[in-house]
Parts: sequence; C-alpha cells; structure tokens
Amino acid sequence: MNGNQTKRPLFSLKQSILRLSKPGKEDFYTFLQKMKNDMNQGLEREDDAYFELNAKALIGDPQAVSFFMNEIEKYLRKTPFTGKVPEAYRTVAEALYHEWKGFGPAYRWFTDRAYSESTGLQMIGKQIFYNHKGEFVAYPYEMPSLDRVEQLKRSLLKSDPNKKLNKDNPSVEFKMDDPLWPGRFIRLAIWVSPRVWDGFTTISLRRQVVEFLSLEDQAGTECIPAEAVEMIRALSSTFRNTIIAGAVGSGKTTFANTIVGEQLLGSSSCMGVVMIEKHPESILPYQIKGHRIIPIQAANEELMEVGVESLRHDPNILYMTEMRYNEWEFYLWSGEKGYDGITGTFHTVDSEDIPYQGAFAVSTRIGGSLKGHLISALKSCELVFILESVPNGKKRLTRISEVFYEEEKNSVFANDLMRWEPQNMSWSYNDKLTKSLILKMSKKNEQATQLLQKELGRLATAKSMDQAIKESLKSKIILNE
Repeated sequence: MNGNQTKRPLFSLKQSILRLSKPGKEDFYTFLQKMKNDMNQGLEREDDAYFELNAKALIGDPQAVSFFMNEIEKYLRKTPFTGKVPEAYRTVAEALYHEWKGFGPAYRWFTDRAYSESTGLQMIGKQIFYNHKGEFVAYPYEMPSLDRVEQLKRSLLKSDPNKKLNKDNPSVEFKMDDPLWPGRFIRLAIWVSPRVWDGFTTISLRRQVVEFLSLEDQAGTECIPAEAVEMIRALSSTFRNTIIAGAVGSGKTTFANTIVGEQLLGSSSCMGVVMIEKHPESILPYQIKGHRIIPIQAANEELMEVGVESLRHDPNILYMTEMRYNEWEFYLWSGEKGYDGITGTFHTVDSEDIPYQGAFAVSTRIGGSLKGHLISALKSCELVFILESVPNGKKRLTRISEVFYEEEKNSVFANDLMRWEPQNMSWSYNDKLTKSLILKMSKKNEQATQLLQKELGRLATAKSMDQAIKESLKSKIILNE
C-alpha cells in the first residue's frame, strides 16, 4: 500500500447513512417544526377526542404520553435526527415530545420526583423560576422562545374551553391534575397583555404538596409549639367562627385543614362539612373518612346562591378555603344568621382589622353602608389565626386572637390569646377571654371550654403576655362617623 492508501478511512455504513441524512444537519427546532407539519397531517383532527388526548398529554397522562411518544418514535425511525438535543432533555424523543405536547424544559417540575415538594413554578416571558424550600430560585433552563410560551398558553386554554383569555379578559385561573400527586390539583394563573407588558406573559402554578397535618404534626414542623397543642385542640372544639389568615405561601390553607380536620377527628358523631371553593384547595375529602364532606365548586357570580343552598344539606361546619370578595358576603350572612363552625382563609396579617376588611370586601362588591356591613362582620368574626413564612420553607403561627366589639368605646379590638415574641424567640399567652365568648363556647362544648381555660391558664402562668389587646383604628373611624 502507498502512503495515500493508508490514510484513507475504512468504509462505514453508519457514517455513510449519517452523511446522507438531511435531518441530522438541521437545527433541532427546525426538525421539530418539520416533524409537526408531517405528523399533523395524519394526527390533527378537529374533534373532542383529539383535544382531550392533547390535554391529557400536557399533564403527563400515561396513555396520552405513550400514544404521542409512539408516534414520535415511528417518525424517527423513518426520519432520524442526529443533531444536538437541547440541554434540558436526555433523548431526542423526549425533547420532541415535550417541545411539541408538553411544558417544554419545565416538564421536570411536573414529572420528576426531585421537584415533588416544590410548591410553585412561575414563567415570566422566557424565564422560569420554581419554589425551593419556600423561596423562588431560577430554574436550570429557560423556555426556548416567546412563541413557545404562547404555544403553551394556547394548549393550556384548550384544556378548559370555558376559559377566555384576551385583551378584554387579560387574566384567567383554572386547575389541572398533578402528575406527581394523583387525586390532587395544580392551580394555574395566566396573565397576558395588557395586564402585563408585551413579552412578559406570566404563567404561575401552585401545587399542593402537604398531606393532612394534625396539631402534633404542626408542632413537629415547628409551626406551633408542642406546649400549645392541647390548648389549640380545645379551642377548635368550641366551633367558633374563625378566619385563618396570612400572606401568600404562609401555610394558612394547610393550617385551616388542620383545624377543620381536628374538629372532625375529635367528634364522636358523623359531622357534615360544606366546603365551598372556586378551585380545589383542600385535601380533606381525600384524607378524612367517616364524615359527610361535600366539596362544592362555585364561580363568583353563583357563590352566594350556592352557599345558601348548601345550608339545606345540614352542615355542622362551613369551610371556605380561599376567601376574597364574594366569599365574604356568604361568610357574613351566615354568621349574622347565627351559624357557627364557619372557617375561612384570607390574605391579611392583622387580626384586629379582619372585621373591617370583611365589611370592606362586601361593600366594594354589592355596595351599601360600610358601617352596616362592619356591624354584620362583628357578629361573624370571633377567632383569628395569623400565620407567616419563615426561612427554609417553614411556617409559623404568630397570633391567635379573639376579635370583639366594646360598646363603651364603640370600637373593635383583637385580644391575643397566643403570640409569637420575636425578641424572645418563643410564644406568650393570655387567658383573659371575654365573658361573651366563653358563654358561646360553653353552650357549644362545655368540656372543651373548661379544658381550654385550664390550658390557657397554665400557659399564661408560665409565659405571660404583655399588652394583649390591640384596637382597630379603621373600624373605630367607621363606627364613629
């Protein structure tokens, strides 16, 4: 052999095929578009079955995923791709599937157990962030383009044809099944222009990751101290009308589930619960058996009517997992009619202003006298629990307050029974409840009331509270106009 012959590479069938293969020379997204065009001719059908298959594929339904993955793999056998796969994916088929039918590079948050404890994901334009131990951090990958974000938005909307999103309705909320937690839901909120700037379409997702937590479990997470478990259990057993409040992500829904769950678990008889929600928030119907838990979904415009109708089903507990404007109208109406055992969650951090905020919500929605709505709220709001987020994804109960009206001063006050004291890094207690509240508690559950007073007395003796009472200046101004 001469020198030129020794340098010539050996014949390779594989290399010859790859050299002649046009797709291998293409950019991934060019190949993806070609595949979609080719496959859509045979797959796209304007019927309900195909739309349902698409919707299921988006949320990781195994059968839908298998169907589209099988189609992709058949296509790849005929038209191989040898270019570079985007970094977020492990295989060509996986990349093609998630860029065509899934959430793009965000898919791992939905399908990978490593993200199963993450409570939130947010896309802002091409950027992606996820909640890690209570704080949002940058996701490892971005969406490939703004067009891909718009495609995802359209796919999500197709999963619920009743939802409209346009310049006249620039925001929408709905839910989807959670692939990682069967039986649970992920809540979605989408904002588009003009609600946000062009190029900043925002898709926010919130996941339920917490099972039902008993009071002992809450103490184990350090949300409450072990010393207060029996006191809080006795307090919940008096079935007073309660608002559980805090900022977004403070754990108020989980704690509300704890309170209502403890009321059910502590009952010796079958209890009836009417749970009113716009979007599924509570996991109680899946967690607690043996009680008549009726989970109701109601839109804003029908909430009051549905709420009144629900009372015909003989509930012992009314539970509203996300109170905004419409829910407050039913809450105040129910309390004024004499119902107790009402529990709701609300975004606020001040116990003393809860009645004012409830009255303001109703006044804003239906009009009428703010003072009149406030007087109604004073008959409906009895206890307030305030929660907050603390570092490392933990939550903390910062206040339990009795809310009351003092006729002599014509004003509203919060009487703290339990409070977190940052300077001491511990909780303090006050056992001086108003006589009117003790009377209501005793009528409902004499034994629980006696235990509550005993436990509060013990705790207040060991860790007494200074300045337990705080006035609501907002309510005072309205009441004295």
